[in-house]
Formats: sequence, structure tokens, C-alpha cells
Amino acid sequence: MNFFEHQDRARRKTGMLVWLFIVAVAGLIAGTYVLIMSLYLGGLEQASQQREALINQFGPDTFWRPDILLGVALAVFLVVGGGSLFKTAQLSGGGEPLALSLGGRRLLNDSGDQVERKVLNVVEEMALASGLPVPPVFMMDREQGINAFAAGYQPEDAVIGVTRGCVEQL
Repeated sequence: MNFFEHQDRARRKTGMLVWLFIVAVAGLIAGTYVLIMSLYLGGLEQASQQREALINQFGPDTFWRPDILLGVALAVFLVVGGGSLFKTAQLSGGGEPLALSLGGRRLLNDSGDQVERKVLNVVEEMALASGLPVPPVFMMDREQGINAFAAGYQPEDAVIGVTRGCVEQL
């Protein structure tokens, strides 16, 4: 599989994730509505006069209340949208906020640690070979698994993150 096939496949998967997110939000709205209506009608069981007045006003099918559904949907959209906007704003600074949030420590060029120098040299050589600016490198010291990532919106704000296990075992 070549690069362009991988790119097309990634786009399809992204589209699928967007649809799953929409389904999840719809499920969250439905679940919240059912919970609120169950609690509301269950509370009315205690006050039968209020229940009868409600049935007289809305009919016997009181579980379907579009006004409450609209309020629940609006509240869920506000919470989900607010959380999404908060995270987007938090990550808008490029890859560095992500690396720091994962517990990364920025490796300095004058580091005396031989392993850290080796990582910095490899990243610098690969950046120069590809014609890109040399990104900052972050080490996640507490992570012993073999893992690494690149994060950022543009080459100028990109960072490289590596785990301690990655640099020690590879």
C-alpha cells in the first residue's frame, strides 16, 4: 500500500469517526432525556393530583415532551461543544501543549546525557534530510513502553515526543 492509499484510508476512517461521534451525541441526548423523564414521571407518581393535571393537560402519553427534549439537546450540545472548544483552544498552541500534558520534558541541546544526545541527533538529522525545521524533542521519563509521536499543526510548531522505553530499548 502506498502513501496515497494510506491517506485515502485515513480519510475514510476519519469520516467514520465523525459519524460515530454524531451517533454518540445522539445517544447521549436520548439517554439523558429518558433519565430525566423517568425521574420526572416517577416523582409525579408521588403526587397523583399533579399527575392527573399533567395527563389532562398533555394527554396520557406524557413521556413525549418535545420542549424537554429540546432543552436536553441544547444542554448536551453546550456541554459537548464547550468541552470541544476548550480542548481545541488548549491544543491550538501546536504540539508543545500536548507533549507537556503527557508529562513530557523538553530535551535541551546542551544535555550531558548520552541517550538524550543520541535522540536529539537522530531527530536533527531526519529533519535536515527532509528539509524541515528541527522540532523540539520531549522525553516522557515515566513511560517505559516503546512509543513516539509527532504533534503539531504546521512544521513550525511541531514537536517530537519519545518515551524513556523507546530511547533505552531501541
